[in-house]
Amino acid sequence: MKARMRRLRRYFLVGLVVIAPVGLTVFVLAWVFNLLDSILGDPLQDLLRVRIPGLGFVLLAAFVLLVGWVVHQAVGRQLLHWWNQALVRFPLTGRIYSTVSQIVQGILGEQRRVFRRTVLIPYPTDGLWAVAFVTSEEVGAISSVVGEPCVNVFVPTTPNPTSGFMLIVPRARLRELPISTEEAMKLIISAGAVVPKGEPVVLRRGLDLDTLFGGEG
Repeated sequence: MKARMRRLRRYFLVGLVVIAPVGLTVFVLAWVFNLLDSILGDPLQDLLRVRIPGLGFVLLAAFVLLVGWVVHQAVGRQLLHWWNQALVRFPLTGRIYSTVSQIVQGILGEQRRVFRRTVLIPYPTDGLWAVAFVTSEEVGAISSVVGEPCVNVFVPTTPNPTSGFMLIVPRARLRELPISTEEAMKLIISAGAVVPKGEPVVLRRGLDLDTLFGGEG
């Protein structure tokens, strides 16, 4: 009886491990789809008096592609130049637009690698270490004020790495971590439960079936 209960418990846990990533993936994709679909889908619903699921998403994707094609043309580049100059000219819109533009271009543009490398920094005090990501190797005037070369780092919080702290750290105080940003994110999100092996990383895709069925023939 006990052996059967242990077997059922293991089957349940394995089933949960298999279903949970699929469920969360579907949930995130559905949430993103519905969010994007509603941008044009809601106005279309008011106009047509009927909701066509996915139509807003398709039209939004087509609009983004159209804008991308237009700004690659000579006339489009000139219009973009005028639009850019008009927005940055006003104090309030200029600051918001400039900041958002640099962030979006840094994330989605050609130089979209925001986290350049993974490091350890002494935080929140000496003797304690926190995982951080270098976001900029050159901080210019800040280094001259500090008196030594510095870098910008982002210290994410656990278990939500989308929030955290931006710190300016002397380069000499950094300790390199031989792990990828993906492996470091797993460490942070799992609150330290998923520990990187500290060797050249070959990213695993999907479930680790060897671990899931470990000990079974």
